[in-house]
Amino acid sequence: MIKIYFDWNVMSQIKNGDHKELREIIFDNEKLFIPFSTSHIGDIFSSFKETDTQRDYIESDLNFISELTKDKCLMNTGKDVVLDFYPPKELFEQRIEEKDLFNDISLDGLMKIFEQDDLIKSIGKSLINLLKSIPLEESFKQAFENPESAEQMDKMFPGLKENPTMEGFFKSFSKMNLNLNESDGYQELRKTVQGGMGINRDKIFDSDDPYKIIDGKYKKIGTSPNQFIDNSKNAPEWFNEITNEYLLLDMHGYQEDKVNIKKGRKETFRNTTEDAFHAAFASTCSFYVINDNKSYKKTKLIYEKLGINTIVFKPSEFIEYYQKYLDIKDAILNFRIPFEIIKTAEFYEEVMESATLRTYYVPFFFFGFFNKIMVLIPNDGSDTIFLLSQNGPSNHRIYSMEIQHLHKQLCEILGDDIENLGQIKDEEFKEKEWVGRKWILGEITFRLTRPNGHFQLYFDQQN
Repeated sequence: MIKIYFDWNVMSQIKNGDHKELREIIFDNEKLFIPFSTSHIGDIFSSFKETDTQRDYIESDLNFISELTKDKCLMNTGKDVVLDFYPPKELFEQRIEEKDLFNDISLDGLMKIFEQDDLIKSIGKSLINLLKSIPLEESFKQAFENPESAEQMDKMFPGLKENPTMEGFFKSFSKMNLNLNESDGYQELRKTVQGGMGINRDKIFDSDDPYKIIDGKYKKIGTSPNQFIDNSKNAPEWFNEITNEYLLLDMHGYQEDKVNIKKGRKETFRNTTEDAFHAAFASTCSFYVINDNKSYKKTKLIYEKLGINTIVFKPSEFIEYYQKYLDIKDAILNFRIPFEIIKTAEFYEEVMESATLRTYYVPFFFFGFFNKIMVLIPNDGSDTIFLLSQNGPSNHRIYSMEIQHLHKQLCEILGDDIENLGQIKDEEFKEKEWVGRKWILGEITFRLTRPNGHFQLYFDQQN
């Protein structure tokens, strides 16, 4: 199956009647694997209001996501990004229940959370009283006294100057958190960063090489923006890397997002963060379809820098690509096209001790799965080995439903497997060595195997 991740703006536009041709392609198309993520829920939650009209509108959004994705949901567990089947409505209700939980992350606010559990209430009280009495590092106090940094520190940590303790820090951090995510504080913070680094926003906004500008400014002061990257274990390393790169570009002015709290859907730091998460989630798929020009440019630049092979498309670009390469209507062409490609296409060649390996990276997805052709030519003159393989997205994993769909397609052309193993079951993949499937057609044996964790389809000439 071909994995495609759609940004919420594209989903919303399709729901509201736009991109009719795209809608016809993606709905109920069994060749496509379309997940949503918890960030889609975050996008919808940004417009949440306690009114019947808004509730009805949000419910229709959630129903649309469920219909399109069949409840396939990507979630960040902290250690990994996993796929689960989860109704969007349930995730949204959870978000509503938790919406006020961390609004107040001052020490007093945290104490209220502890007080909800009798088992940890006394421990929490002792811990918080201890934290309240701890003074801040001297460097913090000096930053408030330094004329060059005092104004910026007051903006970033309101009230901390008057109470330079851990109690004051948590209270100030709570205000800053609300200001960033619920108000226009991110706009001021971004101006402070750009002003402090001497970055001309108009120059960097549509620069061909924003990284050169950013790195150059940090080099002048003898540091690197990577010093400030969040490497905490709240997500896989690759997820954090993409997210941080996205926020770094936006914070320093490249294709920076609007901040707007005056009407309609709030646009705050929370929205930029969700866009960064979308870019990370999308890297588990072969295609990322997005219609917001700023996110489109930032994501393409990040993927290029990090070597991520997910293709970023606007809706019209994806439609053109789908019609040209992905919509193979005659199933038998999945066998014919690869042999046509190896006659004329360019390849990467690796000369080994006993054979030469030629690899063809193709835009097609044969049987909705294989996008790599490999030809192994032995030096001893024995039969050439031909197989189809997969060049998957950088951060992907293969799910059993994909192989089950692949097997179904192969059976429609080749018939039942020669060992009568039948339909592929989830339990088969728990074994270290997967049994695979074999078919014989004419003088060729087809083998669907999983050597070293890679699913491949071999074409073996019978002797």
